[in-house]
Amino acid sequence: MLWVALELPALPLQLAERARAEPLPLVVAEGPAQRPLVACANAAAHAAGVREGMAVAAAKALVADLRSIERDEAAEREALERLAGWAAQYTPAVSIEPAGLVLEVEGSVRLFGGLAKLLAALRAGVRALGLQATLGIAPTPLAARAFARAEARGIPVRSCTTIAELPARLADLPLFLLEWPGRTLEHLADLGIVRVKDALALPRAGFSQRFGPEALGVLDRLAGRVPDPRLPFVPPARYRARLELPAEAEGVEAILFPLKRLLAEMEGYLRGRGAGVQELDLVLEHGRRSHTSLVLSFATPEREAEFILSIARERLSRLELAAPTVGLRLVAERLQPFAPREGTWLPGREERAVGRARLVERLAARLGQGRVFGIALAEDHRPERGWKNPPAASSRARFDGGARPVWLLNRPQRLVAGESGPSLQGQLKLLAGPERIETGWWDGEPVSRDYFVAANAAGETVWIYRERRDPGAWWLHGVFA
Repeated sequence: MLWVALELPALPLQLAERARAEPLPLVVAEGPAQRPLVACANAAAHAAGVREGMAVAAAKALVADLRSIERDEAAEREALERLAGWAAQYTPAVSIEPAGLVLEVEGSVRLFGGLAKLLAALRAGVRALGLQATLGIAPTPLAARAFARAEARGIPVRSCTTIAELPARLADLPLFLLEWPGRTLEHLADLGIVRVKDALALPRAGFSQRFGPEALGVLDRLAGRVPDPRLPFVPPARYRARLELPAEAEGVEAILFPLKRLLAEMEGYLRGRGAGVQELDLVLEHGRRSHTSLVLSFATPEREAEFILSIARERLSRLELAAPTVGLRLVAERLQPFAPREGTWLPGREERAVGRARLVERLAARLGQGRVFGIALAEDHRPERGWKNPPAASSRARFDGGARPVWLLNRPQRLVAGESGPSLQGQLKLLAGPERIETGWWDGEPVSRDYFVAANAAGETVWIYRERRDPGAWWLHGVFA
């Protein structure tokens, strides 16, 4: 087996910062409500003198515009679960750890074109989520975590891919990377045992008797002496995410940055499940139980974050928000199978159809659903009734018979006509016709017309007709492109 560990240092701070583009002074607080302490602080706060363990009140005395967020361990767990759902696009064997994930990737290496490409994809994907992670690679999950934690603390380390290399790579790692209880680490340090190689060299029976079988079991699993099975995380059947903003967002543009990160997370989750969505609920929270809801609908199942963001941007730009936004929620209740669309040098009918559908969705998002529609055939020979505009239609009307114009007038227009025939910006010359349309007797609105293709001196081509009941009356019904 081959494991990759993702360690997320200062996870509470990362979750707070991922929703903002500007590095404002920010701390995460924990402890008694009367005297909360700084659990972690970002670089901007550190630069102003704020340190972990300091009272929040003292930190705010140093930094006037310091933003403090209370730690929420339940939200951290939910964030790790959503991250595990996102990571399932790389392997179905993803397990959640206290401050990150471990992924069993041996079966995925060839699929991604090699270990280096897989790791590059993981790093780029984590950055797109607005997170920072260090990676460790090893044939055991505990060793991979130890390598990732060492890198997070700036300890020089080289990961490995085989059991034979593992003891040498683990040898000089400090024991505190194993997350043993502090009392155990203190006892070992008193004996001069501070590195992994020192602990591995001790007699097994004596080590177990003095420090407990649990500590010995950690060493055995670390070095691959015994199996270390992990229960893979099973992503939920629907996607739900909430992102609290570290400060109020005024207007729509400030919302797009955190929304992009939520959509990137959702895309990974959908890829892992081989699914897409045709409907997505976006909720902007304004505080005091006030919110703005937006439903994003698509003609076909979608999951690409960039495309969904472009639709959301168009829809959001048409809104006037009554209050600043303090949080975002994204919900996809119904997942649908997604068929990946492979690019081709010469796109065929399916690729062109997808391109048209996405264009229609962009136009509908910008102009409004009621202002963009398709045209489909209707079972009626009367030209004005031979088409309809269903919401999802993308086909264009085509009538049997003679030439038809692209555009029909909403209502036929009466033309000036004399002894020499009809006129429209000059005398019209009949080019083709007549074509007789006589129908509609069954519904009380019969038509009996002779249609002609005609052109004026300027070269404009039109579709005109005259009523059989009144041969002297000419009407304009359509215009050729």
